[in-house]
Amino acid sequence: MKTIGAVFKELPVAAESNDELTECYTDQVCETIGADHYRIDGRAITLPVVVADASMMLNVFLVDAALAQSMIDGSGFRVIELFPGKAILQLLFVDYRNNDLGDYNEAAIMFPVLTPGEKKPFPFFGALKRMATGRAGNYVYRMPVDQAFTTHAGRYIWGFPKWLAKIDISFGDKRVEGQFFDEGELVFSLAAKAGGNTVVKQQRAASLAIRGGKAWKTYGSSTGSGLTFSLGGAIPGIGETHPLAKELRSLGLPKKPLFTLSMKHTAMSFEGPETVAIGQAFK
Repeated sequence: MKTIGAVFKELPVAAESNDELTECYTDQVCETIGADHYRIDGRAITLPVVVADASMMLNVFLVDAALAQSMIDGSGFRVIELFPGKAILQLLFVDYRNNDLGDYNEAAIMFPVLTPGEKKPFPFFGALKRMATGRAGNYVYRMPVDQAFTTHAGRYIWGFPKWLAKIDISFGDKRVEGQFFDEGELVFSLAAKAGGNTVVKQQRAASLAIRGGKAWKTYGSSTGSGLTFSLGGAIPGIGETHPLAKELRSLGLPKKPLFTLSMKHTAMSFEGPETVAIGQAFK
C-alpha cells in the first residue's frame, strides 16, 4: 500500500478460501445487521469488541507541526502543538493474542489532534493534560495489520485505514522490538525497554479516522499491567524507499524519541463509532 495522504485508498483484501486465494473489497463482504451488530466476511460481530489480552509498544516523537499538518490535510483535523510549532507523532505496535477479531499484529502511525470545534489548548501543560486524560483524540493516519479478517472489520466498523502488511513483534523480558514491512520494503522498526511492573487503571480515549468521505470517532477503554516508561530511547529504523517511510523522514526521523513505553499485558474494549461529514464537529 504505497499511497499517502489523509484519504486512504482501499485495495481489495487477499484471503485464502477453499485452498484458493481470492480478493474482496471490504464493502462487498461486510454489512450492518442491526444496532451494534455486523456481519464481517461471514462472521457475526457484536459491539463492544473485547480484547482480553495483548501487548503493545509506543514510540513518541516531537516533529514539525506545519509538516505534520500537511500530512493530514484533507482530514479536517488539526495537530495539537505540545510546544509552539511542535506536534506529536506516535508510532505503535500491538500484538493481539486474545481478541474478538482474532490473533494478529498491528502497527500504526498516529497524531494527537483537535477535531472541528475543539479549542486549542495552552502550550505544553494544557496540551499535555488533554492528552494524558484521554480528552485528545488520536488520528490514525495508517494502521497496517497482518490478517485479512481484522482488515475488513477495522475498515467497516470504525473506518480505520487498514491493509495487509508484514508486522513482526518480539516481546522479551527486558526489551521489545517491532518491524513493519510493506511490499518487501521497511517502513519503520522500533524498540523499547520492557520489564516494568506498573499497573495501569482504566483509561478511555478516542481514535479518529477518515473513510468514505466521513470522519469517524471511536472510543476505546483499556487497562494494563507490566508498563515500562522511558524518557528517550533507541533511534528507530526508517526505510529509505517506501512512501510512508519518506514521509517519516520528512518529519525528521530517524531520531531519538521523546519517550517510549511498552506494556506486557493490556485488555481493551471498543465501542461503536460516531460519524460526521469531514470538517463537521462531533457531538
